[in-house]
Order: sequence, then structure tokens, then C-alpha cells
Amino acid sequence: MGKTSSKQAINFVTRYSIYFITLIFMVICTCMNDRFLTVENIINILRQISVYALLAFAESVCIISGNLDLAAASTLVFSGCMSIFVYTATESLLLAVLVAVLVGVIINTVSGIIVAYFNIPPFVATLGMQMSVRGAVYMLTGGMTITETGENFKVIGQGYVGPVPNPVLIMLLCAVVFWVLLDRTRLGRNFYAVGGNREAARASGISLRKYTIYAYMVAGAFTGLAGIVYCSRINAGTPAGAQGYEGLGIAAAVIGGIGFAGGTGNAWGAVIGAVVIGIINNILNLMGVNSYMQQVINGLVIILAVGLDTFTRSKHTS
Repeated sequence: MGKTSSKQAINFVTRYSIYFITLIFMVICTCMNDRFLTVENIINILRQISVYALLAFAESVCIISGNLDLAAASTLVFSGCMSIFVYTATESLLLAVLVAVLVGVIINTVSGIIVAYFNIPPFVATLGMQMSVRGAVYMLTGGMTITETGENFKVIGQGYVGPVPNPVLIMLLCAVVFWVLLDRTRLGRNFYAVGGNREAARASGISLRKYTIYAYMVAGAFTGLAGIVYCSRINAGTPAGAQGYEGLGIAAAVIGGIGFAGGTGNAWGAVIGAVVIGIINNILNLMGVNSYMQQVINGLVIILAVGLDTFTRSKHTS
């Protein structure tokens, strides 16, 4: 009985320790800076995590189905830049959004086909796509930042509905859609089945190739949407932008309980993970930590998140 209780305690601590660490950071920051718990700062945190959350949804779909997407940041920038070109040509925000999502889906479909039909590991396939798509962005923009975005392009990333920023509304709407997809559809259930046990999924008649491609397509839709939100927030298209964002998306997913080995997790966990990432970054900004050190800390957060997930799983199976 004592051994069982000890094991349960270890599992609890390892699973939720990142939240306790974040809570400690919050308490320290509140004591050091009285701006942290203001309404303005909380809204700012939510606005900042909107892109991370959308990428967390994208990475979550891939991870749950037993895959990975290291090309997410490159796809985000490519989709965002394409949306700017479409908007300046048509002045239609709806068309710009649709093109951004479509571009994300097309790029990720290619990744899915490479993984599914050529049996190339997702890490290698999407790492190659990361380089190729980033190069394509530089070709598309001529290596220059796009500053002519049109009069109202920034509405998506900088506008408000009442007191709530548009990116936050987009994030919450996508969270609901993602939750319905994972928990209320056959597609979502099959993603879990494929990621949880590929052989059992194959034996039950689920096409591993088809659902691998579907997972990448869904991830591409979220990534494309993240692209237009990102470019609209900064009101520009930067070919060198969003460096390392795929890592933050993966970290947010794993911190939120999306098991890195596949087959576990939920949509709202990805949101929570993005919130944790946002709080950490906000705390670092308020404490005056420079951007280089923030990159170091973000990298350590990714290692910690994956390490805790791996350790927890090893304890469950031992």
C-alpha cells in the first residue's frame, strides 16, 4: 500500500510540477512587480499566447497521432506572407484567411505524404520541409520584409471585440473546434488510436497512411491560421520571423498533457500549456531578462516538459 501511494505521489508531482514552478514564478513576480496581476497585463498575456496556442493545437494533432511537425514555424511565415499578398490584391480579409489556411494545409499535406508513403521518420521529413519552406519564403519575398500590408490587415491581430482582443477570440474559437474534433468525431478518435497503438489500429481497419495525412492536414489548417494572426499582429511579413516557434508549440502541447509518445492528451490541455509558456515569457519580460536569456530559458522549458512526460510514462509502465 505504501509503495502504491508513493508511486501515485511521484506521478502527481511529475505531472503537475511545471504548474507549481509557474505558480512560484507568478508569486515572485507579483511581489517584485505590481503590474503583473493587472487586467491590462493579463489581456496582454492572452494576446501574446494566441499564436503559441494555435501552433500547440497543430503540434498536438501531430503528436497525438504519433507524428511531429518541425516545419510549423516556416509554414506559419509562408502562409502569413501569402495572406498579405492576397489581401493587398483583393482587400478581402476573408479571402486572405482562407488562403493562409489553404497554404498551411497544402504544405502539411506534402509533409504527411512524405511520412506516410515514403516511411521517412516525421522528425527527418519535417526538418527537411522546415528548411525548404523557409527558403521558399525568402524566394517569395525576395528576402525583404513586407511592410505594405493594406489599410485593415492589422485588424485580425490588433483589433478588439469589446475589451477582448481578436487573437484571443480566434484562439478560444479554435480551442472549441479542436475539442469537438478530438472528443466528438471519429476522426479524432482514430488519431488517438493511431498514436496510441499503431498495430492495434491497423488490425481494427484504420488506414495508418490516410490518418497520418489527415493529421498533418488538420495541423496545417491551424498553422496557416496562426500565420495570418502572427503577420497581422506585427502588421508585416518577415521571412526570418517566428524562429523557434515550432519548439514553443511542442512545449505548450507537452506541458498541457499531450503525451510525447502519442495517443494521449486533450484540446484544453494545449491551451493551458500555451498559457504557462505565456506567463513564463511575461514574467521574464517584467523582470527585465534580456531576449537572449529568454531563448535559453525557453529551450530549457522544452527539455523539462519532454523530460517530465518521458519520466511520468516510465513510472506508469514500471
